[in-house]
Amino acid sequence: MPTVTHDTKPPAPVQPESPDPAARVRRLVGSARERSGKAVDVAVGSDWCAPVEAALARFDAPVDIRIRGGLGSGRRTLAAALRVRRGWHAQVDDLDEIAAPGAPATAAPDVEIVCLRTAPCRHEEAWVRRPRRHALLVVVTGIDDEVPPRWARGLHSVDAREPEHRSVDGVVDFLERALDALAAVRVARLEAELERLAVHDEVGDLAEAALCVLAGSVPS
Repeated sequence: MPTVTHDTKPPAPVQPESPDPAARVRRLVGSARERSGKAVDVAVGSDWCAPVEAALARFDAPVDIRIRGGLGSGRRTLAAALRVRRGWHAQVDDLDEIAAPGAPATAAPDVEIVCLRTAPCRHEEAWVRRPRRHALLVVVTGIDDEVPPRWARGLHSVDAREPEHRSVDGVVDFLERALDALAAVRVARLEAELERLAVHDEVGDLAEAALCVLAGSVPS
């Protein structure tokens, strides 16, 4: 029997990729779109597939990583460090604007990091405590790690001026775990959108059918 060397050893069998949970929903909506184009009784200008297609577009959108903080919180420095470390392109937001009382609602990101340099004010603290489906990490910057202020105790301290600084490792680990779980987060978000659409007169039947095929595609 010939010796199996490193060069001649058969490669390990390729493991199949995880099934796309929204694939059947896309086929369903595509079929509905095709039927609506052929129907003669559809009102001119009506587009009853569009809301479900928009929900699918959000499911398929590029990863949305948001780093939020106030002026001087180090959010841009952290975003630059993560781009150097892993090539992640994070969007930087002003927390004072989006968390201000009366500020318009914003679309939920896939992953959120909040940078604090000082104790959070009331509306910032309320923002951090808001319920959310996506992963959230709160970090502190510019503090003395040896004697942290009371408000910063228990929070991860980051110094991202050097991308390879060991404190950035914790943020990288958090993002890697969050992105590994992203499929489940997006499925839950798509399911919530379809449930909301299912009560509408025009698109309700399609949204309800999409919910059924989505439930059948997600492993229990």
